[in-house]
Amino acid sequence: MRSRGTAACLVITLIFAYTTVVNIIERPEGIKIAAWFIVAIIVSSLVSRVLRSTELRLEGVEYDDAARKFVDSAAEGLSLRIIANRPNTGQPQEYARKLEEAHRTHHLPADDPILFLEVRPGDASEFSGVLSVTGVNVGGFHVLRTSSPAIPNAIAGLLLDLRDRTGRIPHAYFGWTEGNPVAYLLKFLAFGEGDTAPVCREVLRQAEPAPEKRPRIHVG
Repeated sequence: MRSRGTAACLVITLIFAYTTVVNIIERPEGIKIAAWFIVAIIVSSLVSRVLRSTELRLEGVEYDDAARKFVDSAAEGLSLRIIANRPNTGQPQEYARKLEEAHRTHHLPADDPILFLEVRPGDASEFSGVLSVTGVNVGGFHVLRTSSPAIPNAIAGLLLDLRDRTGRIPHAYFGWTEGNPVAYLLKFLAFGEGDTAPVCREVLRQAEPAPEKRPRIHVG
């Protein structure tokens, strides 16, 4: 009896599927309308994502005690200099190599204090919030660490907050990203990370209309 009931359900399902396919072929207007509706949703979502991609996205910045001390110490130099670092091993050798590269590429003054900044990808579904910054001493190198769903936007917001907090214009140093720029653009729209420096600069340009008050972005 159970096998007969199963066979009957299968026959009914096949008849329903056949009828549905025949109706679609004879009257394809419904499928066309549904397809256009789906395309409209995808396009509008993509446009909204692009338009919001250069918004600041931050409601505030919070520093732990170590991060505040690092910032106060760095602000005593001639300029507030920050090296953006993509997190890797987290060992002192990584920061020593990055600092040497920055000195060689950007001709940084040898006696100016340097802060490293690392932003890890956060939940991409979150659009805004408070940026929590922690300070870590790695072999004598002062590192500011945080996470955000949109890395360039977080860096821009942090630079503006540092400017307001210290009264100095921050100088942020980046390396050029190797690879296809279109691929990095799509990666940023999808996951909030990509070619960080140009997007960060554009976020700053929109957030601060006065060039003389805008944090400086250096790429090399």
